[in-house]
Amino acid sequence: MAESSELPAPILPLLKARIRHTRIFVFLTLPFVFFSLGMLAEDGAAHAIMEWTGHVLVILCVLGRGYCSAYIGGRKNDQLISEGPFSIVRNPLYVFSFIGVTGIGMQSGMVTLPIFLIIGFMLYYPKVVAREEAFLLHKFGDTYRDYMRKTPRWLPRWRNWVEPEFISTQPRLLRETLRDASLFFVAFPIFELLDMLREQDIIPVYFLLP
Repeated sequence: MAESSELPAPILPLLKARIRHTRIFVFLTLPFVFFSLGMLAEDGAAHAIMEWTGHVLVILCVLGRGYCSAYIGGRKNDQLISEGPFSIVRNPLYVFSFIGVTGIGMQSGMVTLPIFLIIGFMLYYPKVVAREEAFLLHKFGDTYRDYMRKTPRWLPRWRNWVEPEFISTQPRLLRETLRDASLFFVAFPIFELLDMLREQDIIPVYFLLP
């Protein structure tokens, strides 16, 4: 199979576009979050299970993204990383982001919000991944094609796990990844603050959702 002579869009513009689109999506979602109230009783077992499941998923997301960034070490665009989490799934960072987004939705105590966020993720990120993989396929050729054949895009294939004895990484990139991932923790206190403001009738409720 011949490689295309036209270089696919590089990673940096894709990353900037993804960040911009994510911010737009969050901005459009805010009114839905601010003026909606879940139908589950806040002192009920179902609400508590959803919240605690959300906490666990967000923690898993932050730790997982940090672990993945240790393997990348600023080398993702220069060499093919196929060890550690990248040995079992091609896009572990996005997988952990999906886990975190699901966790944020569940922290709201509403069933509707996580479903909405999951649908948004599933509609948008496969297109992002396809463009990134086109770039990597052009850059690494048959090596990346073989990697695609052996390694799933989304669902980890645990039997493929390969772990080196040592890895080299850049502490700055690890710190920045953990800093950015820690923003996932911001959602829960915001949900708690909104609940308090609704109880005091400072914020009106226009939507009562499951």
